[in-house]
Amino acid sequence: MKNPFRRKRPFWLKRIGRRISAAWSRLRAAVANAYALLAGKLKRRVFVAKLRRADVILASPRTLQLSAVNMMYRFFLHAKYVHSMLYLGDGKIIHTTSKKGVQIASLPRKIHKKGHYKVVRAKHLSAEQRDRVVEEALKMQGQQIDPAGLITNIPARMLGFKKPLIRLEQNRLWCAKLIYKAYSATGIELVGPEHAGNITTEDLNSSRLLKNI
Repeated sequence: MKNPFRRKRPFWLKRIGRRISAAWSRLRAAVANAYALLAGKLKRRVFVAKLRRADVILASPRTLQLSAVNMMYRFFLHAKYVHSMLYLGDGKIIHTTSKKGVQIASLPRKIHKKGHYKVVRAKHLSAEQRDRVVEEALKMQGQQIDPAGLITNIPARMLGFKKPLIRLEQNRLWCAKLIYKAYSATGIELVGPEHAGNITTEDLNSSRLLKNI
C-alpha cells in the first residue's frame, strides 16, 4: 500500500540523479580501463626487459585465430605451439610469414601473456654465441618459405619420415627451421638428427637445450 503522506521527488531531481549515476558509472569504467592499460604496459615492459638476444619465442594462438596450415599442425600433430620467432634485441624479432618469407618485425603486443606466448632460452649460451645466432638468422632475411614442405611435413611426421614429402627448393624454410639453422650454424643442434629435416615449433618447445624463462 502506498504511503499517502510520502512526497514524490520532482521530475527534474530524478533526471539529475540519473545523470549523476550514469556519469559515475562512466568514470569508474574509464578509471578501470586506464588502470588495466597501464598495468598491461608495465607488465610488458618488465617482461621485455628480461629478454636476451637469440631467445626463442613460441606462439600458441587461439584455435579460431589459426591459419589453415597451423590448424592442421594442431589437429594432426597435437601441437600447442605452431609458430616460433627469434628475438634480435631492441624489441625486434625475425620470423617467417606466408607472403614475405623471412622478415623482421616488432615483438608481439601481448608477448607478456603466458597463455599465448612462451619464451625459451638456450642453456649456457655466451654473449658471443648469441650475437652469432642473430647474425646467422639475419643472413636468411628475405628468403621465401617452403609451403609444400611445411604442409607435407605433417604426413611425414605422422609416418615417421625424417624429411617433408615434397620440397620446392632446398634453401626455402619455415619458422622453426629458420631458428634451427641459425643455431646450427653456431654449432648448437637444438634437436636430434631425426627431426633436423622436419623440425616443428613443438620440437623447439621440447628441446633439452632450451629452458623456460
